[in-house]
Amino acid sequence: MDTIDKDEPLITDTAINDRVARLIGRACRAQLWLLFLDERSVMLPTLMPNDELPSPLDAELAEGIASMLRQAIAGTPIESVILVWERPGGPIATTEDKQSAAALAWACADEGVPVRAQLISHDFGVRTLGAEEFTDVLDVPVL
Repeated sequence: MDTIDKDEPLITDTAINDRVARLIGRACRAQLWLLFLDERSVMLPTLMPNDELPSPLDAELAEGIASMLRQAIAGTPIESVILVWERPGGPIATTEDKQSAAALAWACADEGVPVRAQLISHDFGVRTLGAEEFTDVLDVPVL
């Protein structure tokens, strides 16, 4: 297996997808992973899984996560966050995936937490979850 160049900037969606595929890979269980990028889009060496989240994520919990993220990244070299929704199943975004992604995207925007990308880790690999896939569940304009 090739080694990961930890200093390689993750500038493109493809680079992010490849890195997440190598680090997280196929889904084993339902959990949300938080990955962090610095000002050069280099991934920091901290990955945070959380497997105690309901599906779909409700607005109140999303606000709590976003608030925690805002506080956690204040004064650090973290410039943006990557959210990875690991869950068993196929690659097609479910209604629950879309609701969770929308709730957390909106909460992070409200808290000033830059989200670089959202991805789904599923039974067959990893895929980017584009904003166009989940913004229709929001009752507000997309930022």
